[in-house]
Amino acid sequence: MPMAPNVATWGALLKACKKHGDSEMGRRVERKLIELQPDHDGFHVLLSNIYASKGKWDDVIEIRDMMTKLRVLKIPGCSMIEANGVIHEFLASDKTHPNMDAIEDMLVEMAMKLKLEGYTPDTNEVFLDVDEEEKESIRFRHSEKLAISSIFFIEKDSSRTGQ
Repeated sequence: MPMAPNVATWGALLKACKKHGDSEMGRRVERKLIELQPDHDGFHVLLSNIYASKGKWDDVIEIRDMMTKLRVLKIPGCSMIEANGVIHEFLASDKTHPNMDAIEDMLVEMAMKLKLEGYTPDTNEVFLDVDEEEKESIRFRHSEKLAISSIFFIEKDSSRTGQ
């Protein structure tokens, strides 16, 4: 390379390691990334996910322990929508929205309809040591899906109240 690799270059290589399931190179790349930007949660989480995809749960625990030791916190993803002039914010498995019970009911209804049409959630990206049904539930409670189901709930509720 005509220049020294930077965080973006090493990060792209780590992403390629995930795509190709190369946990050994991923570990070497993560070490470089820790030297350059030790407080970045994404690099640690990505390597942890590489190990989890291979079923290497001891290595996952080691990475999570290293994050704790380095005081690196995983920042949860967030999805926001605007409906009727109000901003609604969702995190994965969030329970804080005032209409969460109704939104979750809408989410369950959507999930059932999707399954009847042949949709199967991709659980390959759920890197927890839980059964398949729980993985599907986790996928359906991702922040984006909560936001989408809230739109349907808000629209349904607005049509009922005439707003």
